[in-house]
Amino acid sequence: MIKLAIIGDPVEHSLSPVIHSAVMEYLGIDYEYYRVQVKKGDLAQFLERVRREDITGFNLTMPHKTDIIPFLDEIDSEAKVYNSVNTVKYENGWLSGYSTDADGYKEALAEAGYSMRGKRVVILGAGGVSGTIVSKAAREGAVSITVLNRTLEKAEQVIKCAEGCSCRADVLSDENMRACAREADVLVNATPLGMTGVAHNFENLDFLAELPKDALVSDLIYSPRKTAFLKRAEELGRNTINGFGMLIYQALIADEIYLGRKLDLHALKAYVEEKCFG
Repeated sequence: MIKLAIIGDPVEHSLSPVIHSAVMEYLGIDYEYYRVQVKKGDLAQFLERVRREDITGFNLTMPHKTDIIPFLDEIDSEAKVYNSVNTVKYENGWLSGYSTDADGYKEALAEAGYSMRGKRVVILGAGGVSGTIVSKAAREGAVSITVLNRTLEKAEQVIKCAEGCSCRADVLSDENMRACAREADVLVNATPLGMTGVAHNFENLDFLAELPKDALVSDLIYSPRKTAFLKRAEELGRNTINGFGMLIYQALIADEIYLGRKLDLHALKAYVEEKCFG
């Protein structure tokens, strides 16, 4: 039997149990999947449970993606660059940390017929996932990366994740969004603006009209499936994707780590979408 978990605070809203359970059922694997609320500062106690119950692996959400790192025996190269871990495998007494967010985003882009190679990427927001996307964009060969954030210092910190790529950080303002949109091939909303349960939204979406006609507009939010940000981009004739593909693909890549083998990601994504969210 394989034992898996998702930890965070809060964690009740997480779709991880739904996705991973569907994958294990599809593969015919006997499993248990736990949703565990772990408050900040309580990781040590949870890891005692991991060792005691021989839990195969677990996913992490806020506030643990960075806090887990000192407890790990090893961390993969990408997670080290991002200073963020969302997947941990426990095997033979050894805790290994990984980040699957960026590869999940890469797969979602590929499914939509896009990549970041040779593209000018503009990211709105400098939250936890922004650094992973900045680093992945640089590694994938983006021409330039711009991060706009309400707090300039956080944007400047995030672009440090990029190597070998022209990067800049600036303040998230209407003027800067309009100027950056004119030069964007891929525009990513990595803020919580427009998310279900978040009171605030973009006050003005006029900057989307400045985008080149063939630009891709990407929102990392998956609830709702179509934010006001994406609706307006569609009205303007731009191609769009939401955060749902990234959500599923990052979970599937985590399952590859837990199981120690490659999976048919596209077949599994189709199955998960149909079974759980169709």
